[in-house]
Amino acid sequence: MEIPDELKTLNREIKDKIAGRKSPRRIWVTSLSFCLRKAALSIYLGTSKYERTGDMLLGTLLHKWVQENVEVGDIEFEVPLEYKISDGWILVGRADAILGDKILEFKLKGFNQENGPGSLKEMEEPSWTWKEQLNAYLTMAGLEEGYIYVFNRDGLDFKHFKVEKDKELFDKLLRRAWVVIRGVEELDQGKFPAWITPRRSDECDSCPFRPICAAIDKPWEKSR
Repeated sequence: MEIPDELKTLNREIKDKIAGRKSPRRIWVTSLSFCLRKAALSIYLGTSKYERTGDMLLGTLLHKWVQENVEVGDIEFEVPLEYKISDGWILVGRADAILGDKILEFKLKGFNQENGPGSLKEMEEPSWTWKEQLNAYLTMAGLEEGYIYVFNRDGLDFKHFKVEKDKELFDKLLRRAWVVIRGVEELDQGKFPAWITPRRSDECDSCPFRPICAAIDKPWEKSR
């Protein structure tokens, strides 16, 4: 029997409340640049707040330092952003700062000759994940232009890179969000989304869900 859309929404709301979940359910922009199976498991199990890495904590300290030491008019820090994907799902993020009509993202990076540019001066562009995330924030905020400030972890010298809004890039991100939504819905139904594999095998090395995936399959072998 076909269930009307209104009843599907009602049924989902009831199930979410029984499970103690907030509605609508949220997908963080930053999670979509990495393993989508991990993103689905994190949402389903509600573990995102426990998954902070050392680099993320250092980044938080950088944001705090900038906020406490830089005085510029018309600037807002830690600005929450949302984008409705569908009934029951929203894409969320937090811009490091908005200065006038520009979004600013602050990133901390170490440099060595064996892994990318050997110095900040030699760096010609920021990582694609940073550009992808800033592009999403621009779309969510309805702005056209932003800047990624890359700080050298050794000495706190910095360099900035301009990023302009790219609709096609954001559409690709949304398609990955729908993969996560489908994965979470399967988990809700008692199924495991084994069809979602990591984008890079090394993502599995430090993933908190590795034991779960190892019991079902070994996605790090499929991604090679």
